[in-house]
Amino acid sequence: MGTFFKLVGWLSLALASLVKLILAAMVVEVVSDVVLRNLDYRPISWGVSATEYGLLYSAFLPMPWLVRTKGHVFVEFLRRALPPAGRLVLEKLVYALCIALSLYLTWYAFDAFLNALATGAYETKTFDMPKWLIFLPIAIGFFLSALEWSRYLLGHDSLYDVDILDREGL
Repeated sequence: MGTFFKLVGWLSLALASLVKLILAAMVVEVVSDVVLRNLDYRPISWGVSATEYGLLYSAFLPMPWLVRTKGHVFVEFLRRALPPAGRLVLEKLVYALCIALSLYLTWYAFDAFLNALATGAYETKTFDMPKWLIFLPIAIGFFLSALEWSRYLLGHDSLYDVDILDREGL
């Protein structure tokens, strides 16, 4: 099981690294667009649409890595008020709820992905984007996030191992 979660971690890291490249490309596009406009040239026609899709990919592909590295925002006041046994139960409930929500959203996005693939639907803006390419990162992000939450649920790690005050340097 440890090897499986290690592979999921590597895949999560690879997707987060890919998003760094997407963000860099978006910066280049936006700067180019601004420079062209200021020089009274026509802006890049497909730039806004490409940036919108880049933001979509940037939101969903690094999600599993954020779960793995405990980068998500969480509220700890209720957990701290509980005795140790209650904390463990609350943690497991939170993990189970996160897995359930992630799997539900995976199913929903994957269903939309399959529907778009079957119908050949396109989103038409300044260029045609196959709709399945819009739903794919959503399904991947939520599915891998569910696997990362499962790692916590099965006891391989705890989301709460790092004290939030230590994390913030306080």
